[in-house]
Amino acid sequence: MLLLTLFSSFVLATLALGISFLSQIYLRTNSWRMNSIRLDYASENGIKTVLAEVMRNTEKIPLPKVLSEADYEKLQADLRNGQVGFLQQILELSFPIEILEAAEDLEWTSRADFLLESFVEASTFDQARCKLMVESEGKIKGLKPGRKSYLRGRLEVLCGHIPLFAFPLLVNKNLSQQEQNDFIPKNAIELVGRPQNLLPPRADFAAEPLIPRDADGLIAKALNIKIFRPQDLSPARLRFALGLEESDAPIPDGVYLIHNDLGLGGVYVQGNLDELTLAIEEDFQLIFFKMGGNSWLLQFSPSQSKTHFISPSGRLFFDLIPLGLIIVNGRIESFGGGTVDATGKIVPLQNEEKVPSLLQGVNLTLVASDKVTISSHLIRQGVVWQDGIPYLKEKSGQLIIFSTGKDLWQDEAREGGITVDPGDASQLEIHASLATGGDGFRLAGENKLVELAGSLQTTDYTSSGNRLRIYSQHLSAILAPDAVTPLTQEAVIFLSAFESQEWREYR
Repeated sequence: MLLLTLFSSFVLATLALGISFLSQIYLRTNSWRMNSIRLDYASENGIKTVLAEVMRNTEKIPLPKVLSEADYEKLQADLRNGQVGFLQQILELSFPIEILEAAEDLEWTSRADFLLESFVEASTFDQARCKLMVESEGKIKGLKPGRKSYLRGRLEVLCGHIPLFAFPLLVNKNLSQQEQNDFIPKNAIELVGRPQNLLPPRADFAAEPLIPRDADGLIAKALNIKIFRPQDLSPARLRFALGLEESDAPIPDGVYLIHNDLGLGGVYVQGNLDELTLAIEEDFQLIFFKMGGNSWLLQFSPSQSKTHFISPSGRLFFDLIPLGLIIVNGRIESFGGGTVDATGKIVPLQNEEKVPSLLQGVNLTLVASDKVTISSHLIRQGVVWQDGIPYLKEKSGQLIIFSTGKDLWQDEAREGGITVDPGDASQLEIHASLATGGDGFRLAGENKLVELAGSLQTTDYTSSGNRLRIYSQHLSAILAPDAVTPLTQEAVIFLSAFESQEWREYR
């Protein structure tokens, strides 16, 4: 019994010591794990704190800023040399940013640096991509080891005469600060940004005239000629460009497809259009024009490199495609999407009917001197909605609508502006960038919702009690040096994007 008792006591003591030893290991492991998690929190806090400071600095910058020619040249020289000092001065950013903070027994130090990554010069504007390098180290007071985290981000800055559609929403009107603060809620506007862009979309305001009244460069490109100003183009030369007999007689109302020894240009329209409709048939983009009792049809296929132009005077066929430019010296009473019926006739979309009308990969810019009324959905082919945001496939194309509010050839004001009239539909979807001078932008009807996947730049805004939701688009894929788009009248600087690219943690 004694031996049995001693043996049992030995076994129980061994188990007790083992359990006690394992408990100590378990407590130490949990303590190490808890400290590791708290170090993660401290390190992340450092990243988030300095990032929040950068965001506060960028959000308070009054953009766009108009640049003098001297400042623009100095900025270009600075960026060509890889320096960002003058850029920081203009944007009112101060780097490096260093922060030291503590909470209870946690502390973190963080630092943000601003460096030039790339600088691309286009014909009228420049794009600077700047790296934002954020480093943070978190510590627990009384413990030696720390935890480091790194964040790499990118800021995209545009400067010069930039494309108007770089601004998600630009109001080119002299407004007081209170009027600017009240603009979004008063007009029931909702701005939806892309998740990749850390900068929340906002309304930008400018008192200086940024929306141009002229479309000189676009007209010259559409006509396949070189002119400095439309006024420099004589009636005889214009008639020659349109394929008419040379004389000083006025241009007859009609639709003209520009074609000469240089190839196909754009489309020129003289007079007011009753109807302008876009439609898709297989791999052909169809553009239907109606004026009075006459009609014209332009069909072209980028994949087949074929163009058909049907007019009252006959048919033309080409083994190439036209420029995506339509110049209208007049107004457009109804512009929208359509479908092709069994007889081959183009029928405008009705009410809630949603059908893509802009062929994937087609870039189309419409310039009108007078008022443009959008009367139905304008949907691009290849758009996919995810989590309530429209995403465009690569090379999905773009649609730009620009109303100058001024006669293209004479220095005479026109009503101009863009009106969106959904008719009986309660909701209208438009995949386009809209820029308008003259009377500005107007929503017609009552209790309507207009969803704009693109951007809006306007000299004035009339909501009429309707709602507007703008889904801002990413610019990297479409800001090409040869982009056919209206540009800001003045040289400006604009912060277009701020994206997080990489987050690393080191133990």
